[in-house]
Amino acid sequence: MEINPEKLSQQERYKLLIGSVIPRPIALVSTADAQGNRNLAPFSYFTIAAVNPMIVVFFPLRYKEGNERKDTVKNIFETGQFVVNIASADIMEQLNNASGVYDKDADEFDITGLTPIKSSMVKPDGVKECRIRMECELYKTLAIGDEGSGGSDAIFGKVVHYYAEDALIEDYKIDESKLNAFSRLGGLKYGLIGDIKEIPRP
Repeated sequence: MEINPEKLSQQERYKLLIGSVIPRPIALVSTADAQGNRNLAPFSYFTIAAVNPMIVVFFPLRYKEGNERKDTVKNIFETGQFVVNIASADIMEQLNNASGVYDKDADEFDITGLTPIKSSMVKPDGVKECRIRMECELYKTLAIGDEGSGGSDAIFGKVVHYYAEDALIEDYKIDESKLNAFSRLGGLKYGLIGDIKEIPRP
């Protein structure tokens, strides 16, 4: 099948992309507004951007008309801080529950039953159940698309404090089998890591 993206609807383009770019790691991002009201939401458009400085990036979609941004983005623009929590498979259901569209004053920690834990260097709480937490200060943003719903904001965060559970880490290497992270696939599907194959580089 040969496809011209310009002739597709936004939903058709979305389905092609999320079904093709797999598996996608998940950032469970915790933020707070200037008054301290908490927010927690997962994002699968997420990756590493640089190691010097240590930068991660995620891309929250604008899903409403008029370029309206998600509460996560509004909070980050307001405070300049957030936490990227890496979730293990044992909290998959809670992470999925955090993905709902809730009122601004809703607290997804309460909704999901996940436990807030005080951060070391930033004001937003981390997620206690997450065995890796990266406390971030906003490094840079980039607006992508200006046609209302379907665009995104690239949120680059400089990691100012990194937490990993002791059992996961040795010589700065993470044991992925112990972390047991999971990923997003197409539609409503999630994926586990499964078999791991090590191949020497040429």
